[in-house]
Parts: sequence; C-alpha cells; structure tokens
Amino acid sequence: MTRINRPDTLLTELRDLKRRLRLLEAARMRATPAAAAALAAAGAESAAPAASAGAESAAPAAAGAESTEGRAAGVPLMPARPSDWPGTSRSSWERLAVTWTTRGGRLVVRTAADPDTAGEARVLVDGEPVGEVAPVSPDPARSTVDIPPPAGGEVEVAVEARRTSGPGLVRVAAALQPS
Repeated sequence: MTRINRPDTLLTELRDLKRRLRLLEAARMRATPAAAAALAAAGAESAAPAASAGAESAAPAAAGAESTEGRAAGVPLMPARPSDWPGTSRSSWERLAVTWTTRGGRLVVRTAADPDTAGEARVLVDGEPVGEVAPVSPDPARSTVDIPPPAGGEVEVAVEARRTSGPGLVRVAAALQPS
C-alpha cells in the first residue's frame, strides 16, 4: 500500500502480495482444535497399514496435529533471514504480526533494520502496549515480552514497528511460546 494520491507501482504491489501470502500461509499452518483432531484421526487411519508392517507413521506430527499418544503438536518455524521477515518503511506504527491466545505465554520478538536505518518495535495485547518500546538497528536483536493469561476468553497479541530514520525497512519476527 502506498500513500494517498500516489499510484501503486509493480514493486509495491508485489511486496503487498508477498506479505499477504506469508500471512495466509501462517494462518493455514495454525490449525484449529477441531481441524487438528480431524487431521489426527485421518493420520491414525492411514497409519494402520504402516503400523502393521512395523513402521511408525509421522503423519499426525507432520500435519501439525497433536496425536493421542502424547506427541507434541507441530509448530511453524520463523524465517531465519531478517530479509524474509515482514517489514515497514512507514514513520507511523504499522502492524506486522498478529496472533490470538487463550493461555498467555512469552512472546519472543526478533528485530532488525536495513543498513543505515533505525526504528522501533512494540507489542500490543488487545490494543494496549505491553512492555517497553524496543529500538531497532541494523544488528539483529532478540527480546522477550511476557503475555499475561487472559481473565477469560481470547486476547489479540500484535507486534508493530515504525521507521525513525534512514531509507530502508524495519523488520520484525515474533513467536508466542505458550505458558
């Protein structure tokens, strides 16, 4: 998205499409409990012939579902390269990552900026800032923010960033570790 009264260029449209694709892929990897149970059941049915041959099926774990044998649920990994993280060149706060939780936990936030660029990043829980605003420099940094368990229901956890100086992008990646 560009400023008002400026036509989008192919580059800005491509960046927006890439950002939307990453968000869709991340949403697809985050299965709902009902979908996880269905995946586990389908994995157990397809594992029956393999189990009779003495092989253990990894289908439920690979699908990101928690099986009845107590195996941990799959967790999507963050991109390793800062250039693959979502970023912003805006001087106002822009939401770059969002998730929802019913348990709270610890949010791990990784930040980096392009060369000769500086910025800030912050964490919001239901629209309210939590923790301190973190400075962002070209050197990758890691910080953690404790997310308190909600009193009831679900809370939205978001990471926002803004550029304070320089010509490049301010980038963030975040992962919520449940408590």
